[in-house]
Amino acid sequence: MRRRPVAPGTPLAAAGAPGRTSWSAVAALLGAGVVAAAQIGGAAAALPVLTDDFGLGSGTAAWYLSTVSALSAVGGALLGWLGQTLGFGRQVRLGLTAIVVADLAGAAVDSLAGLLAARVGEGIGLVMVILAAPPLLSEVSGPEHRRLVAGTWGAYMPVGAGLAALLVPPAIGLVGWRGASVADACVAAGALLVVLRWVPSGAVRRKPSLASLLGAFRSRSVVVISVVFGLYSAQYLAVVGLLPAALVADEGLSVADAGLVGAVVFLVNAPANLLGAYLVHRGVPLRWVVPAASAGMAATVWGVLDPALPAGLRIVWAVAFSFVAGLAPAALFAGLAAVSAGTGSAGAAIGLVTQGSGVGQLLGPPLVVAVGTAAGPGAAQSAVLVCLSCLVAAGAVLLPRGARIP
Repeated sequence: MRRRPVAPGTPLAAAGAPGRTSWSAVAALLGAGVVAAAQIGGAAAALPVLTDDFGLGSGTAAWYLSTVSALSAVGGALLGWLGQTLGFGRQVRLGLTAIVVADLAGAAVDSLAGLLAARVGEGIGLVMVILAAPPLLSEVSGPEHRRLVAGTWGAYMPVGAGLAALLVPPAIGLVGWRGASVADACVAAGALLVVLRWVPSGAVRRKPSLASLLGAFRSRSVVVISVVFGLYSAQYLAVVGLLPAALVADEGLSVADAGLVGAVVFLVNAPANLLGAYLVHRGVPLRWVVPAASAGMAATVWGVLDPALPAGLRIVWAVAFSFVAGLAPAALFAGLAAVSAGTGSAGAAIGLVTQGSGVGQLLGPPLVVAVGTAAGPGAAQSAVLVCLSCLVAAGAVLLPRGARIP
């Protein structure tokens, strides 16, 4: 039966039959996540042009790119906890609105301070969306589909960042970076309209309480998932994020060609996210899926980081690495939904996991670069990443069984 659109203020209980999945709401929220993640890939793709126009130094450029990770790493749990007082649906809408305003403002700025302020606005909007969408997805999903939907959410990052990395450079070539920023604002506005039409506002607002914040930190399951996600993010970004620069320096690829390779490598992570979500949905335990992904990452990382291999072979290994890695986020998001969905600590729980991911993204690449500087590129870096893979697998095996947040 076809569902009718819901009014923007409709509570979840009235948005459809209890216990049934609203696939239109699921699709709208996944689209919102893709649009949010596009702010990461789009910023990286536009950085060379922005560097020329605004004279960005290497340090400023790094901060420009890492704003989102820094916001998540510093205050993910707190922002998720506070966001639950808005209602998750309202928070997604406010996050998309912030992206629209920041993109339009960024297209109009003529100073470095204005550019960085607009980037902070994009980062705030992105964090608001990615903190609110997962618990809201659990609320609009029926029990039989909850793990599938929660696992599918993991694809938002590779799809959004990868598509932006592919599409932003030609858009800049056609309309300039300011025009590309306006186009991004239009896409975000379109996602906002879809969310307004199909996604209910969310549960009744909750007053922030210290107990709901501490509930996430006291849950062994949430803490383990957060640490595992941080370790996973550290190794994934250290390999995939640094790959284009390595191909330029080691193999002599052009910046454009290396960027294209990086976008494709990001994108192949998405179908594996869907595969991981399907496996968990079909009853394959998280303790099998995550260690399998870790084993695949440990086996393939050697070929990605070996500077003695031909460029084509390194790229093949990178595609394989990114694909097998995609199994892990789906299982971890599904595990988080199983222990936190519907609880008063749901916002703080997804915030804590996002915080762990942000810390991993901030520390992983510098760690691998430092090891390469001290011991040379290749084997030593791979050995460190294999150790991280082993820790990820161990964390998944140690995850408590069925321990929901009280």
